Amino acid sequence: MSEPETYVDPEHGAYAPGSEVARAGSSIFNKLVRGAIVFALVALAVLASVLLWENWRSAERSLSATVDTDIAGLVDIYASGGEEELLERLEDRSILVSLEGRQSRYMLVRPGGEFVAGNIDAWPELGASLSEEGFLQLADGTPVFARATRISPDLDLLVARTYERDIQAYYRLVLTFLGAAIAIVVALWLIGRTAAHRLRDRIEVIAEGFRAAESGKDVSPLVDTHDDEIGELSELSTRAIGRAASLARTHRHMSDHIAHEIRTPLTHLDHRLVDALRSLPPDADMSAIDKGRQEIRSVVAMLDSLLDIAASEGRVGDLTGLEDVDLSDLAADLVELYSGSAEEAGIALESFITPDVHIMGERMQLVRLISNLLDNALKYVPEGGTIKLSVAKGPVIQVSDNGPGIEPALRPLVFDRFRTGRAVKGKTSHGLGLALARAIALRHGLRIGLADTDKGARFVIKPHAMWGTTEAAS
Repeated sequence: MSEPETYVDPEHGAYAPGSEVARAGSSIFNKLVRGAIVFALVALAVLASVLLWENWRSAERSLSATVDTDIAGLVDIYASGGEEELLERLEDRSILVSLEGRQSRYMLVRPGGEFVAGNIDAWPELGASLSEEGFLQLADGTPVFARATRISPDLDLLVARTYERDIQAYYRLVLTFLGAAIAIVVALWLIGRTAAHRLRDRIEVIAEGFRAAESGKDVSPLVDTHDDEIGELSELSTRAIGRAASLARTHRHMSDHIAHEIRTPLTHLDHRLVDALRSLPPDADMSAIDKGRQEIRSVVAMLDSLLDIAASEGRVGDLTGLEDVDLSDLAADLVELYSGSAEEAGIALESFITPDVHIMGERMQLVRLISNLLDNALKYVPEGGTIKLSVAKGPVIQVSDNGPGIEPALRPLVFDRFRTGRAVKGKTSHGLGLALARAIALRHGLRIGLADTDKGARFVIKPHAMWGTTEAAS
């Protein structure tokens, strides 16, 4: 058996117990904290990329300057002392290590590749004639930065520096920056989480006040001593809830007062007409009095419908009195109840009811909702016609018929009060049935619409969220 579905949110459609938890999971404050962390990570990643790239470029420039300085010195030595002096200096410099920890590596060869001197075993892929430089790996696997140059027509010189310490310094910088980034993100998360929890708790107090008001409970003043925007929102919310509760009480009081003040004289008038009937001789014409009593009952019925419409519209969003209703069983009972009337009128009543469709609502109001649509169909569908009632998950309720349908000019106004269709002989209407159906639907977080159909009329009732932008709903 599937889980019962509940729909009571008149603004957004679907609603079920526990949705507060779902909303808390998508809290705007949590999103802000996550957004701030993501922004910080992106910013730190960009900063790290720029810093590390610049650091590596600085090391490369330093290596290039060191190698170029060394080459310039060796060229001077070759120019002043000749090849013999150059060979002696190369041997001395090969054992030196700079303050930066960069070991010197040299190689002197003839243009044909003949080895002359140095501590490099093989010439790398650098063109001496073009004075090329770059990072490379020697034949023994040592990573170096090197430059090749031609110092004379018969001598090519390769000068290189190892950079192990530069790499170690680079990695230390990476680890330092990574540690600092982790510390910043953790601190941001802790600070943001604390601030978000405080703000969410303050907002939750306001939300709880509205939930209590929505459920018909008494709402205590929302106390927030902070002098900021949320504190002001708390104060304004208290006033708004108080005004709404006062208006609701006034509305209920006026409705009851109007009902009493109008029903009472009408009831007294009906009793007087009954007394008048009793005093008339048996052969007197009583049709006028009977007609007057019918009009009284019609006015009372109209008044009851108007009060029901006002009461339903006034309780939109109010959860008081709602309970789990098996809409499938309710619809099946109504089909059984109306089958006799439909058969007497020569109309086929068909039903397509999905089992176990539930809704949070007032059973009697839901009965009136579907009954009004069935009554409306029975009123206008001629003998030999068909009425269909369907209930599906959603919930989605549909009442359709193959009768004369609704005039195009009346379709946009069909749910307004005192709007009636074509007259039916022997049947009267105040035009309040569909208006009441609309009010009851809104009370239960549903919307009712008149769907397009080739013949007859088809009324559809379903949650707000299930209506598309191109569908006509009221």
